[in-house]
Amino acid sequence: MRVARSVQFVRPGLALLAMSGMSACATLPRNGPTGGRITKDAMKRNDIGFQIVDIAPGNIAALSTMDTPAGALATLTADGAVDTLGAGDVLSIEIYEVGASLFGGHANIAAGGVSASGDPPPSASGETVGEGGIVVDRNGEITVPYIGTISVGGLTTVQVQRLIVAGLRGKSQSPQVIVTLRRNVSNTVVVMGAVANPRRVPLTLARERLLDVIADTGGISRAAQTGSSTATGTGPQDEIVRFTRRGRTVEQPLDTILSGSPDDLVLLGGDRIELIRQPRTFTVFGAIDRISQIPFESRTLTLAEALARAGGPNDGRADPSSVFVFRLPAGAASLEPKLPGAAPAMVRPIVYRIDMLRAQNYFLAQQFMMRDKDVVYIANASANQPLKLVQALGQLFSPVIAVQNATR
Repeated sequence: MRVARSVQFVRPGLALLAMSGMSACATLPRNGPTGGRITKDAMKRNDIGFQIVDIAPGNIAALSTMDTPAGALATLTADGAVDTLGAGDVLSIEIYEVGASLFGGHANIAAGGVSASGDPPPSASGETVGEGGIVVDRNGEITVPYIGTISVGGLTTVQVQRLIVAGLRGKSQSPQVIVTLRRNVSNTVVVMGAVANPRRVPLTLARERLLDVIADTGGISRAAQTGSSTATGTGPQDEIVRFTRRGRTVEQPLDTILSGSPDDLVLLGGDRIELIRQPRTFTVFGAIDRISQIPFESRTLTLAEALARAGGPNDGRADPSSVFVFRLPAGAASLEPKLPGAAPAMVRPIVYRIDMLRAQNYFLAQQFMMRDKDVVYIANASANQPLKLVQALGQLFSPVIAVQNATR
């Protein structure tokens, strides 16, 4: 008797749940549109004017090329000296005299005049002018006792030696001068950013190049190489060199700079070099096991490689005939109006479509080149909706069936 009443109570409940399940059919959960829906949106609901282009043998040649970013740094090529003096440089000046000494030498030095036998005169002596060195001031000048102010900015140390010798003539007997650069400030470059040892690097007459000083500062830092998430860089392909010279700044990927090439600039004093970690990534949505942002980890990446890294389409939910690549052109920023009320300058984004159920398209996918910030979308299969309805009804009825079984 109790079982009969329970069954009578459960049956109206089943009918009510069935009606609720049927009314929810139109709102079943989805993780994205079907391929047919994307095609319809391109024709009807298309406010930004995107177009769908099928990846085919006729256009794969154009889609398999990559922009070559090399050559940007070469535009900054310039001539200049790295052995001239400037503000902030610290000089060491040694003056050697014979006989009566202006500078009161403390010791006989075998660097003054020599006798006929080749030995220095007994009275030869030398003195270092300025304790700790002489600093070139902001005007490019130094002051030497008994001579006065000398303009040394833009001169070499050899030229400064000659000026000091000329200034001592008639005041000192057979003066000889040695000028050396104790601290180089004006002929240095600054290396900063994602390098192991950011610092100021002095230039020499060996004429260092861009790659030389990057290596001298330890190369790419360990943090930039290993990264801290799945979207971080892993090597030089994700490093951008930002180079500033004489007020001009250009950027170029590090791995496109070949040693000794025009992009491997011969450095000049005042150059600033910054390494910036800028990982290139693509994003995957749709009928896959996990939505994710994935780094390229190489200079080039094909669509086939991108799909493999994402884990490929889900067998139970995906429509392999509708794989899309959403791409914003480089000028997509002009979609925004420049002036209030002005019509936007339309830049048409492109959606590339490929049918992975056709065998030949696997060859095309190996040639299609991905670009930074591309979005790969694997469409849901249309047949998923009846399956989701059955699953939803099963979840609704399973508690009722469990109660019914328990009351029997």
